[in-house]
Amino acid sequence: MQITDGKEICANCGAKPSVVYCDGCGKALCRDCRGFDLWGYGCGHVDTKAFCPRCMKDPAVNPYSGAE
Repeated sequence: MQITDGKEICANCGAKPSVVYCDGCGKALCRDCRGFDLWGYGCGHVDTKAFCPRCMKDPAVNPYSGAE
């Protein structure tokens, strides 16, 4: 997960300062537009991923989304 410096406006809503980049498409996202998912692998290792609403639901980008 990459944190922004807050200088960019959210690419999803276009209204608020960004806080993180989408791990799928790279768009800058604000607190309200970001979504989190946990990707587990190995023996007890988990990475936190941040996604825009579109990438969150896309199983090609986020295979743990539960969407089909």
